[in-house]
Amino acid sequence: MSPSFTLKAASLAALAVTASCANLPSDNNLWKVPKRINEGSNEVQWKQLPANAVKVTVAADNVQKFAHYPFIYNVGGTLYLLWSSSKSDVDAMGQDVKIASSSDSGLTWSKPAVVFPPSLLPNQTDFEDSKYWCDRGIPQRAWQPLTIAFLPSSDEGSIKAWAVAQSSDNICPGSYQSAGRIARQLDASGSDVFKGDPCWIETNEYTGSHGYAETVYGTVYGMKVCDNKDEINAAINKPDNLGPVATDLFNSPIIASDGQHNVSYPTKAVWVGEYNDGYWQRFWSDVSVRNTTGSAWVEYSTDKDGANWFPATTNGGAIDETNIYQEAEKAHYGAFDSQEQLRYYVSNGGMNDKLDQIILTVATSRGADPAFNNIGIVRGGDADSVVDAGSRPAIHSGLPGFYWPSAAEVGDKLAVAYSENRHTIWVSIIQLADLP
Repeated sequence: MSPSFTLKAASLAALAVTASCANLPSDNNLWKVPKRINEGSNEVQWKQLPANAVKVTVAADNVQKFAHYPFIYNVGGTLYLLWSSSKSDVDAMGQDVKIASSSDSGLTWSKPAVVFPPSLLPNQTDFEDSKYWCDRGIPQRAWQPLTIAFLPSSDEGSIKAWAVAQSSDNICPGSYQSAGRIARQLDASGSDVFKGDPCWIETNEYTGSHGYAETVYGTVYGMKVCDNKDEINAAINKPDNLGPVATDLFNSPIIASDGQHNVSYPTKAVWVGEYNDGYWQRFWSDVSVRNTTGSAWVEYSTDKDGANWFPATTNGGAIDETNIYQEAEKAHYGAFDSQEQLRYYVSNGGMNDKLDQIILTVATSRGADPAFNNIGIVRGGDADSVVDAGSRPAIHSGLPGFYWPSAAEVGDKLAVAYSENRHTIWVSIIQLADLP
């Protein structure tokens, strides 16, 4: 979502009247893109989009196996990219969060820096794999990027932005417990990367039982609580800024409207319609262990503050199934604000021709029509064929592909971040005029 659109939506939220009277879409058949292969002519109808793919980092360059969970954000014209990295397994002991920035719309990137270091006890290392810790019944402290939060600043020339990460501690066999959230201020208007040390904005019973006070967060950073944690949390919870792993903090499932399916990884919300007469729209992924639908689920709200949906409530009764095919864990939803709003949905929309790789696509929706009618391929078919699963079961049967997309509008370009095989972080830059 463009900065101007975000500011307009935010100003609306400050009005005394926080709900519009717009009519919500009643048809959840939102996927109206052409079939990938024309059944009559066998012609491939999904075209590769012209894009500049920039390699940001390779896990092996940092003596690590995995680089995953990229999150990209436009901070006053500078792109910031967060991601997790680990030596042995995804979400294993010692997973940290790194950051890089770009001042030229994503064409070049700074050297990665560690924004949230590994949470290890003095007698632990991050070289052991997940099985090692599972066999010993030890929780594996791991960080995932959540979002970047903007706070009001009294100085118009400065930006107050905070990188935020969330604990996703691996509890064997195959479950997770979140022990809270931490934040760190970015030096968005200066020459340094950070302004100060990490501090806590959310803690819970697992913060103590998982031993965070005995890690660097206690021994070096003193388990400090952020002075402005309430402001940061309020910024995180804005509908157009909520991070995809936000639901994990509550360590309980969100059940959709059918009462059966567990959904997670909400996209950012987009305000559709007039500024004083519209609605929020966002999508969820079906993460049910059994009988998963393989579909994206949609949710609407006319409350400008999002006071009637997650995280203000954990009731998923308004989250409905769509006909949008969703192959992998999460998607990204955003919009360019113009005379006719252009909304885009970046996801793993299918397979390549050989059916041996998962491709990354972007579909578009325009104006008052909520349906996605056009689609193009961001990356597909050229991923490295080697996929390292570590000691845990392979995700998506170990298929190569481009996963966990995140995107940001920067001027007349769309910067799409993603992880190739959970090992290499890329950003593809697409001109607005080239979107399908």
